[in-house]
Amino acid sequence: MKAQRSNTAKNLTAMGDEVSTLDSHFRAETYPHGSVIYRPGDAADRVYLVKSGRVRLLRLGKGGARSVLGILREGDLFGEVLRPEGAVMEELAAASGDTVVWSIGGRDFRALLESRPTLAIDIINALNERMRQLRKRLLGLTFKEVPSRLAELLVMLGEQHGERCPHGGELDLKAITQQDLADLVGASRSFVSTLINEMKRDGHLGNVGRTLCLRDQRALRKLAAREK
Repeated sequence: MKAQRSNTAKNLTAMGDEVSTLDSHFRAETYPHGSVIYRPGDAADRVYLVKSGRVRLLRLGKGGARSVLGILREGDLFGEVLRPEGAVMEELAAASGDTVVWSIGGRDFRALLESRPTLAIDIINALNERMRQLRKRLLGLTFKEVPSRLAELLVMLGEQHGERCPHGGELDLKAITQQDLADLVGASRSFVSTLINEMKRDGHLGNVGRTLCLRDQRALRKLAAREK
């Protein structure tokens, strides 16, 4: 059973049900793991919603380097999301695992919001929640050391992506890699790997195969609260 999700995520999933009624505009596509949904420079003329699976948003660097900006789950909006006409995508969006994505043209999306004011409020609330999470990450970079930032991120990912662990832990973080964690906390993968091993020794984390397991969320929250 998946961890309880936020009201905003539920609202966006309900929005997806409404979008599916616009047969002349709605498009559903299935992406296998690692396939590209859009690239930097593509026209920002569609709004996307994760129907199932996960989507990684990545920033591309020199020499083919990639850095994870965010990991989206079912019910999350991404893509155009009310950007100015003529704008282009700045990040790369790729499927993480088999993923179903719904999309709608930007103009049709605006018309949908105008015709359903309550839906517009749900979208605003969801975008505000995303901004709140970004502010937390920024404040963490300013006021917290890497161990605290990592603990805070693990708790947040547990709330968003966690599934009940059948092996005695609390939540499993499936398909979340150490490189994802390193990118999201702004540290090297080797340092994050060292911290994860320390958290495992302390009983905060565990693993089943390659799946990371949160074993003591209370301890992780206590560590996340520490500032410089």
